[in-house]
Amino acid sequence: MTPAIALDSRDPRPLYVQIADALATAIESGELAPEARLPPIRSLAGELDVALVTVSQAYETLAARGRVVSRVGRGTFVAPRHAVDEAPFARTWEPSLLSRGERMEGVMDRLAQATAPGVISLARANPAPETFPMAEFGRAMQRTFADDPPEAMQYRANTGDPDLCATLAESLNARGCDASAGEIIVTSGAQQAADLIASVLLSDRSVVASESPTYPGTLGVFDARGASYVEVRSDADGVRIDDVERVFAEYRPRLFSICPIAENPTGVVLPARRGKAIVELARRYDVVVLEDQTGWTFAYDAPAPPPLAAYDVDGRVVMMESLSKSIFPALRIGYLRVKGALRDSIDAAKVRTDSFTSTLTQRALWRFLRAPAYPRHLKAARALYRGRRDLFVDALARALPWADVAPPQAGTNVWLRLPPRLSTQAAFDLCAREGVLVMPADPFYPTRSGPPALRLSFGDLNDAALLESAARLGRALAQP
Repeated sequence: MTPAIALDSRDPRPLYVQIADALATAIESGELAPEARLPPIRSLAGELDVALVTVSQAYETLAARGRVVSRVGRGTFVAPRHAVDEAPFARTWEPSLLSRGERMEGVMDRLAQATAPGVISLARANPAPETFPMAEFGRAMQRTFADDPPEAMQYRANTGDPDLCATLAESLNARGCDASAGEIIVTSGAQQAADLIASVLLSDRSVVASESPTYPGTLGVFDARGASYVEVRSDADGVRIDDVERVFAEYRPRLFSICPIAENPTGVVLPARRGKAIVELARRYDVVVLEDQTGWTFAYDAPAPPPLAAYDVDGRVVMMESLSKSIFPALRIGYLRVKGALRDSIDAAKVRTDSFTSTLTQRALWRFLRAPAYPRHLKAARALYRGRRDLFVDALARALPWADVAPPQAGTNVWLRLPPRLSTQAAFDLCAREGVLVMPADPFYPTRSGPPALRLSFGDLNDAALLESAARLGRALAQP
C-alpha cells in the first residue's frame, strides 16, 4: 500500500524531495513497516504524474538518509529496523544564551595559566615571521605614497579598490573560476568576511551545516548569531559526500561552511571531484556554501585544486580568503567573491560595518601582488613550511609510536588524534607539565564536543624547537 503523497507546486522543495519527505514520514510513523517494499519507480511516477527520474531521485535521497535499501532485481525496501537505528546520523547542537560566549574563552585561560619560561607553544598557529616580506611590501607602500594622488586617500564608501579587485579576480580565474572585479568585496580580514555572510544569511537558530572539526574563528562568528549546527562527517579526504547529501536532505541548512584546502585543524585537501559534488548537492537542496580558501597557497604535495566557486553557476557559492597567513597577519585584508542576488546585500552590510577597508593598505597590496617579489615570497614560504612539516611529523612518529600521525597536505597544523581512554583535557595537562602547550580539540567541533584530539601548529617554530617539542610530547603522552 502506497502512503498518501500530496505534491504542492508552491512548495519551495523540489518534487523529489517532497516525495522523499512524505515517504520518510510514513516510515517514521510506522505506516511503512521495516522491510516493506516501496512501489516500483514507474508505478509511483505514473500515480503522481511525475517523471521517472523524479521518483528515482527520491529513492536515492531516502537511501542516502538510511531509510531504504535497494536490492538488485527485487526493488526498493524500507530499511530493517536495526539499520535505521544504527545509521550514523549527524550530531547536532542547539544554542542557548549561555553558550553564545566566546568558544575559545576557557581554552585561552588555560593556555595563559600554563605559560611559563621555557615553554614551547604548539598552540598559536602563527606564521613564521622570517617569511614576512617586510622590505618588498615596504617598497610597495613607498610607491603608493609617491604615485597615488591625495584624492585616493579620501573617505569613501565602497567595497574594494578597483585595481586590487581586478588582480584578485585574475588570481581566481587562473585557478579555474570565471570571476570579475565586480564580484570581489575587500574586507578587513577573513573574520569580517565571515561576519558579513552571517549577518545577511543567518538569524537566531538558523541551521548551519559544517565540516567537523573546523576553524573555531568562523564558528565563533556563527555562535554570535545563535546558529544551530549539524556536523558533516569526514574521512581522510575531507567531508564525505554521502553525509553531505544526508545532512542537506534531513536538516535543510541555510548555510554550509567548509574549508576545502588546508582544512584547519587537519590539513586535509578536498579532492576536486568532491568539491564539484558538493556544489551540485547545494544546488539541488538550495543551500548556500561558504568556502574558506585561506591556505591554498601552502599546498605541499600537489597543486591546490580549484575552489568550489569554479563549479558554481548560480551564485550559491561564496568564497572567502584571508591574506594574513600568506603575507603577514598585520595586513588585515581578506576578501569575498560573491555573485548573483547575494552581492547587493553583502555590499550594503560591508558599508554599514566600516564603510571601507584601508585604501592605503589596499593600494600597497595591489602593487605587491603585481610585483615579482610576491611569487618568490610564496615559493620560499612554502618550502620553509614543507621542511618544517616533514621534520615535525617524522619526530612525532618516533616520539609517539602509538599515534597515527597524518602529514598535513596543506597548512601548518598537525591533528593528533588521542586514544579514547585519554581525554583532551588530561592530554593538555600532561603536555603543559612537560613544558609544551597544545590546542585542545573541543573548540574545533561545531557541537563543542567530539573525539579527543590536539592541534599542533608548527609554522613559527624553528627546527630545534620542533624537535624538542616532539620529545616533550613523547614524555607527556608516552603511556596514553
